[in-house]
Amino acid sequence: MSSTATYGVTGMTCAHCVSAVREEIGELPGVHEVSIDLAVGGTSIVSVTSDAVLDEAQVRAAVDEAGYELADRTP
Repeated sequence: MSSTATYGVTGMTCAHCVSAVREEIGELPGVHEVSIDLAVGGTSIVSVTSDAVLDEAQVRAAVDEAGYELADRTP
């Protein structure tokens, strides 16, 4: 059974930002899909579909590695 989680990410401004975040989160074990709704100057919405619920610390580390900040978890 797959799980989908939604996160807020701040600091992204362009397609390169989206690509960097998608790539880093996509490397986490069990991740199948990462979709991002870019909000320039605001909080972008990142939806992640994976095999199981991801550890938020791992997602935060991946976003940090890409150079951005995990804001808050969106329901």
